[in-house]
Amino acid sequence: MNDLQVALHQVGYEQKSYWRNPMAAVFTFMFPVVFLLVVGTSAGSSKIPGSTLHYNQYLVVAMLVFGLIAACYTNLGVTLCIRRDQGVLKRMRGTPIATVSYFGGIIGSILVNVVLLTVLVVAIGMVGYDLHFPFHPFAAVVTLLVGVVTFCALGLAVTVIISNGEAAPAVINGIYFPVVFISGVFYPISDSSVLSKIANYFPVRHMVKALVGAFEPGPGSGLQGRDLLVMLLWAAGGLVFAVRRFRWEPRHR
Repeated sequence: MNDLQVALHQVGYEQKSYWRNPMAAVFTFMFPVVFLLVVGTSAGSSKIPGSTLHYNQYLVVAMLVFGLIAACYTNLGVTLCIRRDQGVLKRMRGTPIATVSYFGGIIGSILVNVVLLTVLVVAIGMVGYDLHFPFHPFAAVVTLLVGVVTFCALGLAVTVIISNGEAAPAVINGIYFPVVFISGVFYPISDSSVLSKIANYFPVRHMVKALVGAFEPGPGSGLQGRDLLVMLLWAAGGLVFAVRRFRWEPRHR
């Protein structure tokens, strides 16, 4: 088999492994849905100033971003750190499987999860919150793909600074949640606010803005070029850092 066929087989294995771990599935799928139902319902249906979306509709899009980052950054980072500590990565490197096929399978499995999450969250938004199907479907797909690339790259990069699998959830979530809160994921923030100016240095804020733009009506393709560019720069930086510093073996204690 060629590398692509091996990667596709690895996707199947990763999917079986993922769904046999209920906690990972709960974090990726249930958290965004629960937050959406609780926060979205309490947010009300008044319009956001300067936007065509209502507050609860905005939160549908924002919770999709939240779930995507959880799948690509949090789950990937924690999983790799645990596998490294258990010696799985070391043993895998000694097998004939190519590195690109192994990681391609892992990221391919994440992409499957993101597709399922997108269908679930958007369906809830359309049924429960009168969210319109993306006015710019192509822009929505491109934004989601760029988001997967960006946060998978950062998920790989963050494993470099984590000493062991036990510390992985604390370190990863310790970085993740503060950025999420200042980036307008749980509530819309004004572009002129201090929080927004700080969040603009990070990719989460740009992911939210780019995906919201795909759901809003308007002329053109709906692609938010500047936001996508910032995300891709983060992706490139994270990937270069991961390639140069990634560890296959645990640190000796």
